[in-house]
Amino acid sequence: MHDKDATPIEAIDFETLQQPATQSKESKQGLNSKTVLWFAFIVLLLGALVVFLFLPKYVNEARNAETVTEQTQIDTPPLVELPEAMQEQAVAEPIKEPLVELSPEELSALKQEAEALLLQLIEKQKLLESKAIQKWAGEEFKIALSLGSNGDEHFRKTEYPQAIAAYKDAVKVLDDLEQQISPTLAKHLTKGELALTQAEKDTAIVHFELAKSIDANNSQAINGLKRAETIKELYALLDQGGKLEAANHFSYAKTSYQKATELDPLSTEAKAALNRVSNRLTENEITRLINQGYASLKARQYGDARAAFTAAQKLSPNSDKVKQGIASIEQAIRSEKLTALAAEAQHFENSQNWSNAAKSYQQMLALSPNSSSAQQGLERSQQRETMLIKLAGHIDNKLRLSTENVANEAKLLLDEIATINNPGSNIEQRATTLKELISIASQPISITLLSDNQTEVAIFKVGKFGKFDQRKVELKMGKYTIVGSRSGFRDVRKVVTVTAEMPSKTIEISCDEPI
Repeated sequence: MHDKDATPIEAIDFETLQQPATQSKESKQGLNSKTVLWFAFIVLLLGALVVFLFLPKYVNEARNAETVTEQTQIDTPPLVELPEAMQEQAVAEPIKEPLVELSPEELSALKQEAEALLLQLIEKQKLLESKAIQKWAGEEFKIALSLGSNGDEHFRKTEYPQAIAAYKDAVKVLDDLEQQISPTLAKHLTKGELALTQAEKDTAIVHFELAKSIDANNSQAINGLKRAETIKELYALLDQGGKLEAANHFSYAKTSYQKATELDPLSTEAKAALNRVSNRLTENEITRLINQGYASLKARQYGDARAAFTAAQKLSPNSDKVKQGIASIEQAIRSEKLTALAAEAQHFENSQNWSNAAKSYQQMLALSPNSSSAQQGLERSQQRETMLIKLAGHIDNKLRLSTENVANEAKLLLDEIATINNPGSNIEQRATTLKELISIASQPISITLLSDNQTEVAIFKVGKFGKFDQRKVELKMGKYTIVGSRSGFRDVRKVVTVTAEMPSKTIEISCDEPI
């Protein structure tokens, strides 16, 4: 491998080699004879040949020996064992191959190939040196350097095939070492992490420092070195927290674990311990809130019960126990409302307020659609409310009872009421009144009609009675229109309501207003 201070063969300054000749020429300025000049020329030529052929070899050998001496001073533990054949090749004397005459073009091509390999070798050397190769594969690296130096020696002698072979061997060794960079880094990071888990501070530092020397920006190595400084204090806190946790002092244990995570945020053990005890505290708090909720529920303090279960739900949104507690509150409130509505409906039934009773039963069914008692109560209340409305309609329009159709409807209503068990006093009383009205409406009432024997008298829907002075007519209870007509006189029309209680049962009808 080329030394940085070595002078390549191509870079030799031929003017330097000509300086002795110049000095000889100046020292002989006084000689003017042709013989002296020829002698000086021959001496100069011989001196130049000596310098050109032998001096570079001695200088390069000296410098090459110096470089090898510096490289052999690196003392690193071997991590990879090279094949014995390659090790012997690296240290063996160069094999002298028979000289083969090569053309200038062939020599140029071989030289370029050797230079390309040399450049590749130098780049890999720099890369490995930046990865602290001397610390983890020093012996292998020294072998590669030795192979490179052997290649340099052949290169200086223009033995390009041998130089190429040596350079290729060196590159092969460096390639193998380059492939070991990542595995070596990973190995020491893993050992460093293992040492941390075992609280082995010094061992962790050794591995992380080596990893950092391979990759100066490796965050795991950087963090590992920081964590190694606090590892003993960390495990002291974890040990303290473990004892408190074992004694069920979870709040104090959590404090210790929190300090541990603050001391080493990357500690998985500290995080796991903190999560574990935090979950235990959360479970304990949820249990406390659930018990508190059921206690408040039992005391019918629904607001407090809801607050307790809601707080528990925030800690554990998917907890079935919390969901059951909240459902129990709703069930208790619903049951209480149903009980109150049932009592309310019964009160309205007792007071025969069937309309409000029906409303109470409807509210009960809204809370409990499958309640048979509420359904029966609603039907019972609605039936009686309907009967009262119909009874009131017939009683308030008793004159219509004289009509056969209306009278039949009223009789059917009374028959329906008769089939009901305990319809209530209001219905019974009104049914009695209606029955009496139907009886009255069916009995004719005697009405006396008075006229002037000149007026034609007729009663709508009853008949024509002609002229008379006085006439008795039997009419059922109802409203009648009596009409009187006489030629040359204005007609007379009277509407009479016939009832048994009417003030007078005598009606006068005569046409006495001439036209």
